[in-house]
Amino acid sequence: MDHHQPSLPARLASALLSPWGKVIAALLCLKVFTYTKIAYDQMDADFITSSASPVLSSNNYNANQLMYSNDDQAHNTNNNNNNNPNINVGSKGFVQFNTIPAADVNDYETNSAMQQSIDEIQQLQQKKQQHQQLAQERAAKDNCQIIYILGVEGAIHHGFTPILETLAKSQRDPITGKPYEVTYAPKVLRSALFGLYQEKRDMEDPTLISKVFRELCPDMDGKKTKHVIIEDSSFPSGAIDDPRSYRIHRQASWMTSTMEQVANDELALNHPVNLHKFYELYSQHANVQFILLNRPFLETMASHANDWGEEVVGRSNMIRGFMLILKQFLAHLRREEQSNINGGMRGNRMKTALSTIVCADKIMSKSYESMYEATMARQHILDYLTEFLGWPSSRCPECYNTWKESRKDPAKVLGEKNLALMLNDMKELEGIWPPFDVIGSGLPEQQCSL
Repeated sequence: MDHHQPSLPARLASALLSPWGKVIAALLCLKVFTYTKIAYDQMDADFITSSASPVLSSNNYNANQLMYSNDDQAHNTNNNNNNNPNINVGSKGFVQFNTIPAADVNDYETNSAMQQSIDEIQQLQQKKQQHQQLAQERAAKDNCQIIYILGVEGAIHHGFTPILETLAKSQRDPITGKPYEVTYAPKVLRSALFGLYQEKRDMEDPTLISKVFRELCPDMDGKKTKHVIIEDSSFPSGAIDDPRSYRIHRQASWMTSTMEQVANDELALNHPVNLHKFYELYSQHANVQFILLNRPFLETMASHANDWGEEVVGRSNMIRGFMLILKQFLAHLRREEQSNINGGMRGNRMKTALSTIVCADKIMSKSYESMYEATMARQHILDYLTEFLGWPSSRCPECYNTWKESRKDPAKVLGEKNLALMLNDMKELEGIWPPFDVIGSGLPEQQCSL
């Protein structure tokens, strides 16, 4: 028997007419249609881009019109598209789509969706850049620390500041192993804060603040070095006829005022610097902390008793007035601490306290029965200063090498008459100074004597 085999076209036709063949054919058609639509969309997008030279954005684009930047672009586009019945270029530089075929509606919706996606991506990128910038600023701030040793004139800054400076220079970053870069009383900072060195700009001038941090905390070098800046100008500073260019000089009127009048005097509040402005401006760029240096009142008064021929009672009123100014500022810092602990206006939680106190009399060996007790107390002072400042080590055998205790007897320096007057002024400071109510006194070495 002759078995006739069907031809190849017949077999293909039979396969396509079978149920599985119909499914395969449908899938192939769908795939071809999809590729065709994608190609069409790309051609349409290329056409729109070539016709409309400005950058498309959600602000100047919609499905009905595109605006050109000038009439020349509109004229060129009109010439390029005069064969397209759906486009009319007006005299004002608008491309007007007269009609949108029904088949093209989905294409424009696709373009709109694509533009929306691009906008969302740009927004995400912008937020990412903002976060990166904030992170960089935060890192720069962590690597820049300004410590202001507050104290009235005569609080023995010249004795304590070298201790703190030596402690700072003994530090090494536990991560990088690099030593801290320590600067004491830098010219650029004193110029910015006090107006010294003929500085004419206001302390709030952003170019002046930028100069300070560019010189003192240069973080653009990528070295991630910890910078510590120490300032210790007293309150008040300088002399009435001081030749240096303080923005506000020491005033003779403070000698004839009461301590309350001095504390409320506008010039006194800004001499040698307005502490509130200083903290507000500089804490945005650095970690700013304050150490109040307290010395017993009689010793404070005796330290400069004969320097400028100032009458002792008037000097006492001036010094006590600045004690009130410092206390008011420390109270402000305490409120700032509480605000930051709860989130704060800036939304940042406080890492460390803003202020602490050091008692000069607790450094002095005469306050102890033995040198062992004095040595232990001095180490305790280093321990809590290290913790307060966020430094890694309180080990500093050389810290007290430059310490020299005053041998002055306040009673002899002041004399019997003035001593009696100063003892009376001391009574007015009871409960006011030292300002334990706004700065705290947790350790025995922080129990300063009046």
